[in-house]
Amino acid sequence: MIKTLAEFYTQSKKYVALFDRFVEKHDLGERAQADHICYKCGSKESFEHIRSLFEDESLYLYQSIISKRRIAYIRLARGIPTALGVITFLELSDQKPDNSQHDRFDHIEAYAVGRTYAEMVEELEKTETVIKFERPHHSTHDIDIEDGFLFRCTQGPLIEKIKKSEMV
Repeated sequence: MIKTLAEFYTQSKKYVALFDRFVEKHDLGERAQADHICYKCGSKESFEHIRSLFEDESLYLYQSIISKRRIAYIRLARGIPTALGVITFLELSDQKPDNSQHDRFDHIEAYAVGRTYAEMVEELEKTETVIKFERPHHSTHDIDIEDGFLFRCTQGPLIEKIKKSEMV
């Protein structure tokens, strides 16, 4: 479990490097935008501890119940640079009801720029194994880029979806 903010940012570098290599391999610069990084928690205690680390450090934090667990969406005061722009949001996921999650970085979501979502997915399907995940709140196309860490294709910024559907 991550114990400090410094540890969070240090550990994120490994996953950003995987993401950046994938972006370079597919020449996605200026054709996609990084949206957020996701960290999944292996316990309620881990979720509460990591969320508390960001409570004083973040610009704002929005929490909701999605799929019977807490999800905190945190606007980072200190962004995370990537090949597709600076990530300014963290999606922090509480343990699933079935207790199947472990503490780990899970994915970075990115959306298409200057083309459609379908065009981006279609291009990636030519050389990658792309898995479509339909969820009630948010369908995506996922690519395992190494050791279960995902490049997740999304329709657009998650914060816009939250504003439209959650903050009414």
